Amino acid sequence: MVIRQTTESDFEEVFSLIQSAFGNKKESDLVRRLISDNDVLINLVAESSSVILGNIVVSTINMEPDLGLFCGGIAPLSVLPDQQSSGIGSKLMKAVIKASKKMEIDALFLLGDPDYYNRFGFTVSKIKNDYSVEHFQELELNKGCLVKVKSTVKYASAFLSLGT
Repeated sequence: MVIRQTTESDFEEVFSLIQSAFGNKKESDLVRRLISDNDVLINLVAESSSVILGNIVVSTINMEPDLGLFCGGIAPLSVLPDQQSSGIGSKLMKAVIKASKKMEIDALFLLGDPDYYNRFGFTVSKIKNDYSVEHFQELELNKGCLVKVKSTVKYASAFLSLGT
């Protein structure tokens, strides 16, 4: 299995994968909109034998008020249903964290199960956001950058179409 950048020729297969992973079109429509709005920072696929098994997207995050931090939001992380629980999601998470460090992103945020994401260093965030308190998590890539942050995290506008 290889993890690589998503190319434009992968898009339709990726949208189909996301739809089957989530069982609806909401998340695939989200990724489609993030791409068209130019809000994607990182878009990786896990591929084996020319078949895309998984996908992960990091999109722009803004803080209000702006503190000059470069932040990204991980969403969605998708793996084909028959390939879930085989380590693909973990490999994609590790690859996206590495790519984020290379891009000098200060911090990553996501909404998800703390029991799953804490293995990658994520912790439940105390920073204000428009989503779930107990599932909103952060990972400082620039140590200490989120200490005493009094801003509100704002995901890219495409997320508004998902609802809260």
